[in-house]
Amino acid sequence: MEGIESEEYFGEILMNIDDGTKHFLYCRLKWLGIYMGISFLLLFLLPFPYDFLAVLSLFVLVNYLRTRRDIIKRHGGIDRIKDTFGSVSPPMADNNRQYRPLRYYCMNCGNEHKDITCPKCGSKMKRVG
Repeated sequence: MEGIESEEYFGEILMNIDDGTKHFLYCRLKWLGIYMGISFLLLFLLPFPYDFLAVLSLFVLVNYLRTRRDIIKRHGGIDRIKDTFGSVSPPMADNNRQYRPLRYYCMNCGNEHKDITCPKCGSKMKRVG
């Protein structure tokens, strides 16, 4: 009897796949079928060294085009992504702002320095200010 219950439980796990996962699996299997179909076609049409290079270059090209299409579809284009990442770039990349380097102060005597130890008192503790 335990074997039947475990099979039913296993069946429930397989049946509880949400729509997002089904769509993801469908898209992956669709692209796998496209890659395999084109690869077998090229394997039968071209001789050995050329078919390998053709399949490899086709794989790279199709992945590049798919990624580019997904970026445009999800994020509204490559320029918009550059603008997004440009907003979190360091201040030196933005010409409108003044760049201020970090200043380190000794916590013992308050001397400003960039060394590991304070040249005045020899303390290694420093704060950014």
